[in-house]
Amino acid sequence: MIQDTLSVLRTPCKEASLFQRVRVTHRTWFTPSDSLFLSTRILSTLSIYFLCFLGMYTSGFLPQAFAQTDIFVQGSGKKYPIAIPVLCAPQGAHSGAENLPRAVSKNLSSSGFFHVIDPKAFIESPGKCLESPTAFAFSDWSVIGAEGLVRGTLQEVGGRLTLQMYLFDVQRQKIAFGKEYEGSFAQLSEIADRFSNEIVQYFTGKSGVFGSKIVFASRVGRFKELFRMNIDGGEVRQLTDERGLTIAPAFHPNGQQILYTSYQKRIPELFLYDFDRDQSRPITSGRELEIGGSFSPDGKSLITAVSLGKQSHIVLMRPDGTPVRKLTSQYGVIDVSPKWSPDGERIVFCSNRSGGPQIYVMNKDGGDVQRVSFTNANYCTSPDWSPTGDRIAYVCRSDGGYNIFTSQPDGTDPLQLTSSHFNEDPEWSPNGEEIAFSTTYGRTGSYNIAIMRADGTGFRLLSDSRTDDTDPAWGPVPFS
Repeated sequence: MIQDTLSVLRTPCKEASLFQRVRVTHRTWFTPSDSLFLSTRILSTLSIYFLCFLGMYTSGFLPQAFAQTDIFVQGSGKKYPIAIPVLCAPQGAHSGAENLPRAVSKNLSSSGFFHVIDPKAFIESPGKCLESPTAFAFSDWSVIGAEGLVRGTLQEVGGRLTLQMYLFDVQRQKIAFGKEYEGSFAQLSEIADRFSNEIVQYFTGKSGVFGSKIVFASRVGRFKELFRMNIDGGEVRQLTDERGLTIAPAFHPNGQQILYTSYQKRIPELFLYDFDRDQSRPITSGRELEIGGSFSPDGKSLITAVSLGKQSHIVLMRPDGTPVRKLTSQYGVIDVSPKWSPDGERIVFCSNRSGGPQIYVMNKDGGDVQRVSFTNANYCTSPDWSPTGDRIAYVCRSDGGYNIFTSQPDGTDPLQLTSSHFNEDPEWSPNGEEIAFSTTYGRTGSYNIAIMRADGTGFRLLSDSRTDDTDPAWGPVPFS
């Protein structure tokens, strides 16, 4: 665990600007300026198994035309060409001078917003050190098509690294912003994530999500356990070992805990996993069935679907699992898969109150229930509210399978994002720019985790296994 604290030191730069020094446990944001850098200091999806299984075994597939739905198809959009050469290492060759640019390149390539130029095209010698940040020929980079250029200097003193990092606007021939990081060699990946997020912010106006994690459910033998991975699919780690069915993970807003449903005691109950302690504990018990849950944006309460008999209701609970009150209570109706709006004022959920399962929103007190899904599909499930508040993602049966749709919270402007194979469990990224989901697309035919942009472009697989990876939950950026 990183123990550094924020340390800010402004020192004059030769390029008539100010350079901010930041230890790597914090993140600062800049408003670009010709003369100075100004700084300021620096959640979950679930599969609704009950309705899914009910629909799969009681209904046939009924492909329908989508008269009210746009199938949103467009190109991948503009990709910003950016060059990321080896860093200057004044003290001599250092592996970090190559590792950090390599990590930043990997991040930006995976984002779908950037074209990272092949280093073989570079004119300038790798690792070149300069007398001042802009003492280089911008034409060496504009001639190869670069719009952005990352340069930096790495020094090591007493086992501690100091990195001065710059992003240059090649077309305007000026510094876009600069950062200085201090940390250990083990923290290079975090430094790369932080600087990558700054680059994304500069070019797109949206905060980056590098450093966040995705938790998902995957088969281990005949069981289902929770795993965690980076957003590029790397560093996969098993979290639970319950030798049972473990599903529907949902992050706490602090990113340090996961709420999930476990059949450890043969009936579905809510459990809480703590990353720091690497331990799980049950927070509900009894004969009721609790399937899936979602923390409120402030983390002070949660909602879940509580089933008993042939009906299921949305119930508000305290974080310790103590019931507060029912938010829905219509007799004979199955209400499941609740998720909060980002402002905590409304809740989206799935219900069969009008026949087949559809998506609805209601106030946080259970009032003013309104239908959201209008796609001419008789089966829609698994809603998730975008952190920007303007779209809701959900799954509908269409085209002979299951596909992902989004619409505005009032149900208008429905868009179909996928159209082949089975695509389920949509989960928004922390910045609302991407959606993680499970899909049968791929060489194995099993479910795997994938990511696409919010408009359906930029598809990429994160896993490619035969272990049925499902239920992705996308955690917050730990240093935002």
